[in-house]
Amino acid sequence: MADSKISSGEYIFNKLKDKIRSGKYQAGDKLPTEMELAEKYSVSRNTVRGAINRLITLGMVESFQGKGTFVKETNFTNKIENLIPMFFSEGSDYLSLMNLRTAIESQATYLAAQKATYRDVQQLEAIVEDLELHKDDLLYCAEHDITLHFKIAEISGNHLFQSLIEMIRNMLKDVLEDFIMDFGNYESMIAHRNILNGIKAADPDMARAAMQKHMQTVINRYMAMPKKLDEE
Repeated sequence: MADSKISSGEYIFNKLKDKIRSGKYQAGDKLPTEMELAEKYSVSRNTVRGAINRLITLGMVESFQGKGTFVKETNFTNKIENLIPMFFSEGSDYLSLMNLRTAIESQATYLAAQKATYRDVQQLEAIVEDLELHKDDLLYCAEHDITLHFKIAEISGNHLFQSLIEMIRNMLKDVLEDFIMDFGNYESMIAHRNILNGIKAADPDMARAAMQKHMQTVINRYMAMPKKLDEE
């Protein structure tokens, strides 16, 4: 079924996304039900639901209660997302991608602090607490850390941010997960709390500064990796 190097959720997400982009699932088509997909790929319905929710966040599908999930018309966001690989081939300039990610996520966090509702804050807090609960499980944190970033982008209300963050994250996936596995996630736990506190306080500048600091830490780790490898 899924590649052993990626999670089941990531595998299902990529399969569905590829089928939409290839035209196998076209605009207006109804996706198979959660149960059908779960049986086809031998995963849980929760895993399928998580993958579909990511597609919804990207604006690729929409779900209607009692009717199912349908592929949306290609929009500006989809077109921009498809252009990005033209500028960044796989394995290319990671530092440029990280700097782009910093700019996008910092602004997304600024907007999220302005727009977050009480329910949004509760959901962010639940994500942060879940990561803290699993702080000693580095593989879990490596796979689920991005959930917080996706939620912040969603709260920002800018669907293009969501799509760009998803694309950049996919291109940096192996590097970002290696960071957590190699360096641990103690600093990330503190950073997540600081970002959350800025959003809870409805203080855009505080929230953005916390995200910028978090992203800079990631960049610093990346810059340190060659030296670290040389020392081994």
